Amino acid sequence: MRRVFLAVAILLVAAAISAQVTITPGPAWGDPKNLEVLKNAGTVDAARRITREEAMKLVKRDKAVYVDVRSKETFDTGHIKGALNIPGSQMIARMRQLPPGKMVITYCACEKEHTAAVAVVNLNARGHKNAAALIGGWNEWSALGLPTEVTGVRASIR
Repeated sequence: MRRVFLAVAILLVAAAISAQVTITPGPAWGDPKNLEVLKNAGTVDAARRITREEAMKLVKRDKAVYVDVRSKETFDTGHIKGALNIPGSQMIARMRQLPPGKMVITYCACEKEHTAAVAVVNLNARGHKNAAALIGGWNEWSALGLPTEVTGVRASIR
């Protein structure tokens, strides 16, 4: 059942990106009511981006927070040190967990920051204008050997 759910979610995301629609996550991803065109919100390509250097300065000054929009399982295997984990599919439902008054710097591990950009577009459409997707995301951060941490341990099956 979980695999079917995941496959449906992936297909919905792919369709939304290609049609320049944004998925508005809700309690049930499979519910057609969770797909809507966000008027005046722009497309994923129009989502604000931020350089790694600028992001690091803002976080160091406690003016921003990193938000990893990947799954909990992926986050647990490694993420930017100090980052929060709010998967993209849960961003709208969990907006209240974002620290007030701080810029939200979303990141993912996909090319051109698509998942992180979707999160930015969704936040912007719901009034949270101080958000940007980290250029290069997790892949570039970890490749450069910048500070990371691991919060979970994967069990190996033999």
